[in-house]
Amino acid sequence: MIKKTLTLFLMFIAFAINAQNASVDINSIKKGNKYFWGQSPVYDTYDKAKSKATELMYNHIVENYDAHPIDLGIDDFDSHMKKIMITLEKKISYRRKIHNVVRDTKNDKYECLAYISKSDFDEVCKERAEDIQRLVNIGQNKESEHNMTDALRAYYWGMMSCLAHPYGKILKIEVDGEDVMAYSYLEERVTEVLGTFTFSISKENPGEFNDEGISVIMNVRADDNDVSGLQIKYYNGVDDYVKTMVDNGKVQMQLMSQDVSEFDFKIEYDFSHHIISHPEMKVIMDNIDKIIIKENVNREFNLTPYIKYLNGSVDAKTETKQESKKETAKAPLLTDKEMYFLKVMKEIEQAFRVKNYESVRKYFTNESFGMLDTLVRNADITVVGNQQYELITCGNTTICRDIDLKFQFRNYASFIREVVFRFDNESKLITSLAFRLSSIAENDIATKNKWNNDCKLALVNFLEDYQTAYALKRYDYLESIFSDDALFIVGHVLKKNENELKDIKQFKLPAEEVELLRMDKNSYFERLSKVFKSQEYINIRFTETDFKRQLISSDEEGSNGEDIFGVRLLQEYHSTTYGDVGYLFLMVDLRDTKRPVIHVRAWQPDKVDLSKLVNLKDLE
Repeated sequence: MIKKTLTLFLMFIAFAINAQNASVDINSIKKGNKYFWGQSPVYDTYDKAKSKATELMYNHIVENYDAHPIDLGIDDFDSHMKKIMITLEKKISYRRKIHNVVRDTKNDKYECLAYISKSDFDEVCKERAEDIQRLVNIGQNKESEHNMTDALRAYYWGMMSCLAHPYGKILKIEVDGEDVMAYSYLEERVTEVLGTFTFSISKENPGEFNDEGISVIMNVRADDNDVSGLQIKYYNGVDDYVKTMVDNGKVQMQLMSQDVSEFDFKIEYDFSHHIISHPEMKVIMDNIDKIIIKENVNREFNLTPYIKYLNGSVDAKTETKQESKKETAKAPLLTDKEMYFLKVMKEIEQAFRVKNYESVRKYFTNESFGMLDTLVRNADITVVGNQQYELITCGNTTICRDIDLKFQFRNYASFIREVVFRFDNESKLITSLAFRLSSIAENDIATKNKWNNDCKLALVNFLEDYQTAYALKRYDYLESIFSDDALFIVGHVLKKNENELKDIKQFKLPAEEVELLRMDKNSYFERLSKVFKSQEYINIRFTETDFKRQLISSDEEGSNGEDIFGVRLLQEYHSTTYGDVGYLFLMVDLRDTKRPVIHVRAWQPDKVDLSKLVNLKDLE
């Protein structure tokens, strides 16, 4: 009994001492000069008390921090600073502390103190400054690669991040070894990059008259390179502005009258359609007024000189016949088989135009017609402009490039892809179809002077099949081309409240909000099955590419002695609810081109030297 009483007494003393220490801590936090803090009233739930304390802590920062935000006509300084605090909330949450002043669960009474040291808040501001420097570096790298779309996005998002910085007005960044004012530099780069985009209409493929009005096809280039991923908003000639996407140097605009002689459009420079996969930028854009760029954004185009070239006009037919005669005189004579393939392609093109796909079933194998059926099932597909075909013979296959198709989905997302068709030379049937690689990726392969043409085409075909398999959700095909012991490293840009996958080794990169998952084949395809079921569309595009080739002889029956490749690609991934851009590495065995085998699939947000990724000799 005495021992029990003594124990209770000592517990009471300890509790009293802890309570006293807690009281001392609170007083030192509130009365000292080292913290920003906020203390809530008593609430009936802990979450209410915590939220209010955090809000009051933000108010304390706003009132006492020596801030120098960028002034773009801000009427209410305190209101703007509070918005900046919201954009910094996630960074602050890693350093902010919550103290329970009152925690009476029995009577539902809660009172919280939220606080952060001033030195920790300085670190938060430093992190945002580092984010801005990183965006500047990305923009510079993309400019050097002539990828003006991604350069524009990086620079504009850098501007928005400056606007969401407590001392954005005086913030400096490093450019070419010198410190310069961040916002002024970024503003200049945005304007100059916007000026590099050129829009033109070709006489060969200007578009066409249709039942709705005029379908205009514009060619979009920057620094003499085809542009992809740039969003355009144009006036349709009647009563509405419509958004559309530039893809592989082309963009289609549907004008709702055949009497339109000129139209205007603008470049959507904020890339708001990408922020779903960039949570921190989404918070910035949701809370900070967007910066309005005026120079090099709005464009006007006079359609009058091109009207006569539109499909269906008398002038177009006359001039087309004249041009056709000239081209026929220059062009090599086609074989009967090639003429047959071109005839089939024109019938397929017409089938796309009138949406009568059964009429061309006889030209496909069962498998390839299944691919066509999947292609047209979930999207409204239209043929973009006049088509010009190119035939390439590779072994027993003839590849026909290509039909330009626009895919329009229910959620107003749309994109243009060039679809290639592959004929078997013996049966003359189409055995497969695929989305053509981007011109950048094709050129990267074509310039490998030491590779023979069969090797180049084998790699092109594989990459086209790979990206198309995701678009068509060809689960069985993808499963068949990965080896049973394949290594998968999957990258995913994190969003709040993401359900973590269990039994998978995870690597998180907080600064980039990226999660890297190491998986085996079964785990990867279990995950992929869920993705396929949940997404209306998946659109993958490969742009910047690099290759490492390992010559390996093979005595296996049916093998043609082709090579094993290490392939690094800049992958643009967009789906109904998610999108990201990152580097995909594939180790693929193409010794048997009919049965490619992938041994490694790894994704990461940043570029790594290809020679450091994997030693291809490991597969010998």
